Amino acid sequence: MEQIPLYQHIVNTLTAKIESGELQAGDQLPTEAEISKEYKVSRITSKRALNELENAKLIYRIQGKGSFVSDARADHRPLSKTGKEILLILPFAHNPGLGDYEKGINEYLATTDYSLNIQSNTIVGQRKLLESALQSAHSGLILYPISSISDLGILYQYYLAKYPLVTMDKCIEGIPFLSVVSDNFGGGYQASKHLIENNHKKIAFISSLKVENSSSIRERYFGYLKALYDNSLIDYSVNDLTDRYLTHDNDNGREYYIQFIQSVVNQGITGIVAENDLIAIEIIQIAKELGLSVPDDFSVVGFDDIHLASFVEPKLTTISQDFGQMGYQAARNLISLIEHPLEHPLENVVIPVRLMERQTVKKL
Repeated sequence: MEQIPLYQHIVNTLTAKIESGELQAGDQLPTEAEISKEYKVSRITSKRALNELENAKLIYRIQGKGSFVSDARADHRPLSKTGKEILLILPFAHNPGLGDYEKGINEYLATTDYSLNIQSNTIVGQRKLLESALQSAHSGLILYPISSISDLGILYQYYLAKYPLVTMDKCIEGIPFLSVVSDNFGGGYQASKHLIENNHKKIAFISSLKVENSSSIRERYFGYLKALYDNSLIDYSVNDLTDRYLTHDNDNGREYYIQFIQSVVNQGITGIVAENDLIAIEIIQIAKELGLSVPDDFSVVGFDDIHLASFVEPKLTTISQDFGQMGYQAARNLISLIEHPLEHPLENVVIPVRLMERQTVKKL
């Protein structure tokens, strides 16, 4: 069984104590230093555990006094000076290396009298946060959805209630919320075209989720197909492989990538477009363990340009997203929806992307 992170062990232990009643509403939790000593972890780890509990609204924190168990009937978070607050729901904890959306949001909010509250659904799940937010006093919501088809029932209630909501990264299937997304189609096209320009003719696409579950993955895949079509490189044997890795349930982790790499080598595929950088980096690392080399045995292009992309060896060629600009535009559109609901046009925002050429693509 895969070992859970140390901070998550602390979160699970304290959550169990709160849910069992061992820790009651208003009870003070141990300090970061006390948690570090009790669980034999660093202060960074204990701080992250408390942040996760606060994001889940299981505790609240008062500067200079400490952390306390929340009362489910009340919200102890201090209000902004104006009382006007927007909520950002993310599917990952803060600073995961996957994009600085918060910086862009706060940059725009600095020009307004709104403040930002951030919650991640890593503990209680997206649906519970959405249910809670719909009944809260927040002025509006920026949502980074876990997929394009999750929690459609509660999201449709937001739509019926005309609740100001903007999505980032993905669109919601069948519900016309305003969205701010990267040019995923253009990025998929650029990644594939870069491989083609380096004389690669057999190019596969790999994703971590079923392509129908995510509008962003789907657009990247369509961009990949368009580039191959425009250059008369549609290869149905490669399509068969790609289709296998677009219609999967990725629950076997490492073995999934090993099987993909072996299929790539066996079929003479020389180029891979990965849905994101994390997958691309995983493929590079496993290829090394299998005695293969990127880009000598096959080339790889990622998507996102996370910080790690320029530090791995070889450095990853990827499509760069402007996360800060996505956050800025999401905040701008949400405030416009809040303050001018009848005037705001339902036009989605597409943020340009660009190719970052590094070391994982070889000219054939």
